[in-house]
Amino acid sequence: MNFLEYKKYFFINVSALWSLIVIYSIIVYSKTDCPPPAPNDFISSCGFSESVTIALSIIILLWLFAFTVLEILIRKYLIEKKFPNFKLNLKIKIPKLIVAIYNVIFSIGFLSASFFFFVAIILLFIAMIMWIFNIFSL
Repeated sequence: MNFLEYKKYFFINVSALWSLIVIYSIIVYSKTDCPPPAPNDFISSCGFSESVTIALSIIILLWLFAFTVLEILIRKYLIEKKFPNFKLNLKIKIPKLIVAIYNVIFSIGFLSASFFFFVAIILLFIAMIMWIFNIFSL
């Protein structure tokens, strides 16, 4: 499949936009000043809420990729096989400047979404390994 064909899928566009929101939240949260935790506290409440927000954002990104795969499978194998004559051709005249800006934003968002996806998969794999070792060490 060609890279440019991915733009026609709804959930790819949503995941690209969502990854830009995740990057923005990481940048904003990295610039906030959190007071150090008290000596008897395990973690600062400020840092904990930011970490949970970023973790939930990345989990949402994993779900968006799952919905993207589902959308691709439905379009390729269900709609094209059951309804071969169903074509939705919308011809909308969009200025080239808007298309160029969209291409740049989509490319940055899609690459960052792919990066976050692979990081999340690696972290899930590490968490599973740690969980397995924790169960067998009991």
